[in-house]
Amino acid sequence: MIEELKKIPNKIPLEQFDVATFNRDKIRDLFRSGKMPTADAMVDEILLRAVKSGATELHLEPAENELRIRLGQEGVLRRMLSLPKEISENLGNVLKTKANINAFEKKKPQEGRFSVVYGTYEVDIRVSTLPVLTGERFALRLLHKNVSIPKLENLGFSPENLERMTNLLKRSSGLLLVTGSSGSGKSTIVYSAVNHLQGPDKNIITVENPIEDRLDFAAQVAISSDKTFTSGDALKAILRQSPNVIMVGEIRDAETGIVAAEAALTGNLVLSSMLSSDAIGAILRLLNLGIPSYWLSSTLIGIVHQQLLRRICDSCKEEYEPTEQENAALFSVISGKNKFFRGKGCDKCERTGYSGRTAIHEILMITDHMRDLIYEQASLLRIREAARLAGFDNILVDAVKKVTSGLTSISEFVRVLA
Repeated sequence: MIEELKKIPNKIPLEQFDVATFNRDKIRDLFRSGKMPTADAMVDEILLRAVKSGATELHLEPAENELRIRLGQEGVLRRMLSLPKEISENLGNVLKTKANINAFEKKKPQEGRFSVVYGTYEVDIRVSTLPVLTGERFALRLLHKNVSIPKLENLGFSPENLERMTNLLKRSSGLLLVTGSSGSGKSTIVYSAVNHLQGPDKNIITVENPIEDRLDFAAQVAISSDKTFTSGDALKAILRQSPNVIMVGEIRDAETGIVAAEAALTGNLVLSSMLSSDAIGAILRLLNLGIPSYWLSSTLIGIVHQQLLRRICDSCKEEYEPTEQENAALFSVISGKNKFFRGKGCDKCERTGYSGRTAIHEILMITDHMRDLIYEQASLLRIREAARLAGFDNILVDAVKKVTSGLTSISEFVRVLA
């Protein structure tokens, strides 16, 4: 689909307005004399180029003398261009209007969303504004709507972790949590898990803000952003609809967490996600949100933690000998004789050496002993020790497998996990 998008011609030569390449004063004169393209046209062109490049993020960052625009792709930011600082407010107002947020509010963060369509290709765009010293910073997440929900076996799970995941999904009740950082693919796992569970005997209901993908086999409830209809309200009503699988988009507050735990306690399998730096640390986050330990210990069945690593480009993949610095970085986690690979860079991967991403996981299966520790609100150290004794492998184990199998590189391992 991206190849089809690349055939769409650019309409505006943005490079002519890049202050890093051309004379700033001449560009400013064009802007002041009204000879530059309109702000609407420039925003449309920037969005088109971002989508054509396969970017998942777009950042507009006002600096002292310029507006820096960067693309986020495969977890790494790269420069797109820099425009005159004078145009930043106009571009920001266009984005605010598209996202249906207050264009006059410049001192508080705001969030909104809109969609763009190129032929049959639709992209959902989430907009976040942040007041900074030099103006307003905009962060846009680009969600490609035409991508089908992947199967669990295509999400990069190792055979051991895939078995753990499918065993958790066989449970008839309990709270299954997917954690990770922002943009780590948490929603993809949750959607794939729900897709795995679908069947004529399943009554599946989701609670989301916003609804990211349409599921024809599930009843999807969209909660309001203005707090007039919360996820807590939705979950209380859903429990009267006789569900057996409930998906909660994300646990962000105490009310959602408590009602999700209550739903699991009453005999439903509840799947949700939340931000966390690791699987075991999510337990403390849930308790800190205000979920009673006696509910959490009774309902939590497992936590899946995911991070993403860039894959080595198959077109320029080569074996090489690691440097002393790279060997030192892996000394504590890799033993024995292994082959290591990297991408030397080619036209296909735009000289980055990487193409696409793979996931690494750690999956915590909650044992009876861990339930007792959660009930007691024991320290994370004690829970970690109980997990280790139960056979828990942290995410480093999966990452090492991805490196030694040639899927990713040592430098990518260090970038994400060091």
